[in-house]
Amino acid sequence: MKRYRWTCLEPEPTLVQALSEAINVSAPIAAALCNRGISSFEEARRFFRPSLDEIPSPFLFNDMKRAVGRLSKAISGGEKIMVYGDYDVDGTSGTAMLSLFLREMGADVCHYINDRFTEGYGLSEAGIAWAFEQGVSLIVTVDCGIRAIAEVQACSGKGIDVIICDHHEAGELPDACAILNPKVEGCGYPFRELCGCGVALKLMQAMVEARGDGVESWRTYLDFVAVATAADMVSLHGENRVYLHEGIELMRRSPRVSFRAMAENMKVNLAEFGMMNITYGIAPRINAAGRMESADAAMQWMLCSGEAEARLHAAELEALNARRREIDAEITSRAETMVAGHCASYCSSIVLYDETWHLGVLGIVASKLLDKYQLPTVVMGRMNGLIKGSVRSVDQLNIYDVLHECRDHLEQFGGHHQAAGLTLRPEQLEAFRRRFDEVCRELLPVEARQKALLIDAELTLDEITPNFLNVLEQFAPFGFSNREPLFTATGCRLVGKPKLLRERHVKFTVRGERSPSFEVIAFDRPDIFTDLEAHGSASALQLVCIPERNQWNGREYVQLRVKDMAIG
Repeated sequence: MKRYRWTCLEPEPTLVQALSEAINVSAPIAAALCNRGISSFEEARRFFRPSLDEIPSPFLFNDMKRAVGRLSKAISGGEKIMVYGDYDVDGTSGTAMLSLFLREMGADVCHYINDRFTEGYGLSEAGIAWAFEQGVSLIVTVDCGIRAIAEVQACSGKGIDVIICDHHEAGELPDACAILNPKVEGCGYPFRELCGCGVALKLMQAMVEARGDGVESWRTYLDFVAVATAADMVSLHGENRVYLHEGIELMRRSPRVSFRAMAENMKVNLAEFGMMNITYGIAPRINAAGRMESADAAMQWMLCSGEAEARLHAAELEALNARRREIDAEITSRAETMVAGHCASYCSSIVLYDETWHLGVLGIVASKLLDKYQLPTVVMGRMNGLIKGSVRSVDQLNIYDVLHECRDHLEQFGGHHQAAGLTLRPEQLEAFRRRFDEVCRELLPVEARQKALLIDAELTLDEITPNFLNVLEQFAPFGFSNREPLFTATGCRLVGKPKLLRERHVKFTVRGERSPSFEVIAFDRPDIFTDLEAHGSASALQLVCIPERNQWNGREYVQLRVKDMAIG
């Protein structure tokens, strides 16, 4: 029967009716909009028609004038500038983007990405030493630097200024030349949820504005921002929604050579390119470089300009990603065998450690365990005598806050609301495991340990019209803070017999009282097949689903993608 906890959202009926009439949509669509805080014609317009004309000025950052002044001076004076980025998708995309932009402005620019395994996250001694050897006098960080107090001081001692473009939570601030971070208290910028690449874009926007250049000088880089925004689990509303929408359109309309080569490998038609192609296609391939070896392969791919070179580096990333998948599958299998024994003692979290595990895939494994068990998850391996790992959390629990409560047992930690990394000494492992579980037990309600499906509205099958689908498709792109709309389809009856595909997926047909039949697909739900076989067509079905258009063998049809089901 039900696998998930169904939470039926109930927006104010008068608001739903007023919005339905104002923008001429059905009540279920209006309810879904109200559930996203959209209740007026103007708010709906901004949601459905995101525009670059409405993004805030980059000069709302208090330090932006200082950053632009220092960067402009470095460019005009022929100083050596280093763009210093993190090794994930956000950091590498932002580093490539800013490097290309500065090069276009005539800057003498190089870049540096840490080695995940030997240097870890953030500014490193090796990176600073290399900058000094290269004669760098200005470092611009992307997606890192906000906690690098000692490292920025070390740069200053070598005569190197630092501009920080970051989006991580901040405590004490480093003494940098300028700090651009929307999460720094009092920074002045109204939108907190930019990714690191997005912050770097704001610096580019300010540079263009200060020079009086045309907006195309930075708009041509929105493809990088779209990739970083989609991959980094930042909120997909407001300014981020604008960048993602415009960046995807740019990739469809005028793809740069690197993305075109990658799309060929993925067998994706760029004219139909979308959010899923980033999150499940491009992003894992970029990440595979830093996870398996170093981020150099990803950087070479993003920075290249020739077709042959792009294909070569895209193929290299494809091979690294294939290797990553193999290792990921092995560790996931081993981790799942460990969960039962662990949860016998610690029931509010999962904290797993094996010294042989490859550090590069631990975040992926943690995400899979989180999705399966719906508990805050830490997966760790070992390197250079220290335990290092990745942390993932359920929506209702800020994992950064949890790690802060465990700080006495940690050497280092950092991250976001739902994802983080940590380092600890082996002798602290058991104490950390106990404390982590205690904090999770205190902060995580029992009901939050069963994944909830947030249902926007109830509908009947006859309400799924072409206009309904046209409007529903405009809710995309989906992701953090902009989930796919979910509806409860009532009054459904099974038509014919269900089919079990690859022992995992269920396909069947339903019909309502006054509706045509609809094809239904439920991915990874063999239990639904068993239930349907047991009850046959005698009972009414309730489906929690997403109506969508689907294409197969040249045929387009409407499909209900089911997340959960109840019978009777």
